[in-house]
Amino acid sequence: MSREVKRFFQIFEWHLESESRSCYTLMSRKDVVKWVHKFFEWRHLIVATFSLKGFVRDVRYAPCFSPETLNVYNITQFDVNQAQSYRLIDLGTSGNNLAFLKWVSPKRTRSYPFARIYNTYHLNTKKVTVIPIIKDEGAGTQNNDRINFITFSWMNLLNIYIILTWYEDAERKAGTTDRITNQILNVENVREKLFEISRYQMSALHWNTTHFEKDFESIYLNAVDGYKKISQKENVAIHSPKNHIQTLEKFKADGCFNLGSFKEASLPRSFEAAHRESVTTHILESLEENTKGVFQISNYLGGQYYLTADEVYWEGGQLVVQESKNSSTGKLPSEDDIKDGLFKLILFANMEEVAIDQRTNIQCITRLKLTGDLIGSLFLPSTSENIFNFCAENRLTQTHQKRIVLLDQEASQNSKLQVWITGRHG
Repeated sequence: MSREVKRFFQIFEWHLESESRSCYTLMSRKDVVKWVHKFFEWRHLIVATFSLKGFVRDVRYAPCFSPETLNVYNITQFDVNQAQSYRLIDLGTSGNNLAFLKWVSPKRTRSYPFARIYNTYHLNTKKVTVIPIIKDEGAGTQNNDRINFITFSWMNLLNIYIILTWYEDAERKAGTTDRITNQILNVENVREKLFEISRYQMSALHWNTTHFEKDFESIYLNAVDGYKKISQKENVAIHSPKNHIQTLEKFKADGCFNLGSFKEASLPRSFEAAHRESVTTHILESLEENTKGVFQISNYLGGQYYLTADEVYWEGGQLVVQESKNSSTGKLPSEDDIKDGLFKLILFANMEEVAIDQRTNIQCITRLKLTGDLIGSLFLPSTSENIFNFCAENRLTQTHQKRIVLLDQEASQNSKLQVWITGRHG
């Protein structure tokens, strides 16, 4: 039995020990191993998930990939649908701006919203992100997304103000009866909230909490109603609104939207399995690449938030929290891919205390792993000579060389960040 299959059986057995043994008694160890071998070609789906705890007191980070200049919009004429994905908004007085970022979907893995936030993270101003509360792309797709508690967690911990909004118009996609495109956000709501934030004197945590508690339900219902109207106007099939309404009820307590209920209902079920009270020692000690990390992060205000990391594993007595990005055809992942990975590591790089089960005060580093069609490996920060030799050996373009130099600067300026650049099978 291969090492990887043994590893999966170990995880599988641990999960069953933590729950009912009824299904386990129906399968012998031999049967389980046969099943693992049969499906191991899909091993990228067989990933253990572990619960970790961390404490973040402050967030300090020096981004180096930031754009040199940003265009500026006037707030009185601001139209969220005409605006680019990230820019500055002039509030009408000298030097008084908001950094604006637009999500096209509440799903974090689509359209690189974190890369856009990264592009403004160097600015010493309020950062505001506009997020559609629901996005349905039609009954002919699987894209019917809602905002969840993890997004709320990320934005709170990184002091980013959220404006929830909704799509109110769209067009039926040509040649279809069940897909929509060119969706239009409500302009007035976004502009009104931008004015409110410009005058708001508390932290993003306070704003987001109040905004969700006061406005979540009405904006959610506006979104559901908006899609009904789009369906009628365009004669196009959308996903059933009943599911959205049923989900909204799960977000409530005593008839009102409740953040605790929202957290419980919107966190993936895999989180529940990961957040058990104990982790057996032999599993804990064998954490390696392809083990997904679920972090319960607390801050000095006592808030509890949930974040995920691509991988967590031991290396040299330290816990490595890793985000991985791959280029399937080129030398390096895209710049947006890299920024997305860097942004996700900002919070993990600022954790002061990390614990797994009863094991506390764990030393932790963060790592961005970039894979592509490359020869050899390069760890950053590194020397100019090592970087030059790696670039020369792989015949990297000027664009890719500049990308690596900026990554080296970022790793140098942020002490808990490393960058590992290697071939896909390195």
